[in-house]
Amino acid sequence: MKDYLFSPIKSSFVEDCHRLNEQNVPNVGTKTLDGFTNLLENSDYSECILNNNKVVGYIICFHDNEKTTNYMHGIKHKNFMEIENRVSNFLYIDRVAVDNEHRKNKLGSLLYENTLNFAKENFIKNLTAEINLLPSINESSFKFHKSFGFSEIQTVKYSEDYEVSLQKLSINS
Repeated sequence: MKDYLFSPIKSSFVEDCHRLNEQNVPNVGTKTLDGFTNLLENSDYSECILNNNKVVGYIICFHDNEKTTNYMHGIKHKNFMEIENRVSNFLYIDRVAVDNEHRKNKLGSLLYENTLNFAKENFIKNLTAEINLLPSINESSFKFHKSFGFSEIQTVKYSEDYEVSLQKLSINS
């Protein structure tokens, strides 16, 4: 296994994380660099993976605390608000991506394990996420989340070409 370094997403890594985000559309939502930066600056937990000083993966999450909830309502984040209506005391995994060349190295699992540890340390009871059903089903994400112990809360169809599966993992600390 190659040498990987895990780090909070510092300002010097934002552009590389954004590039990786855009390479992974439609499995993650597209964002302008400014929109991505704003999302990151308002997140409660973020981490990236470096290999030879190059970002090869990242995760961005939001806790349902008052500050974050106000921010997510302000940007009208549909998935966060749908989860908020169904789950309390959660950490929402907004986006995660791993560079194609570094997949199959369990990096997504390591990011999720670190996120799970953060949630436990902060007495958060649930990890939540959504998986795209439309415009196309993200089969690999379904398999990954199932293997990690997530289960479907409900599906939400926002339009004829946008539907998601809301997912939850209860944390037994």
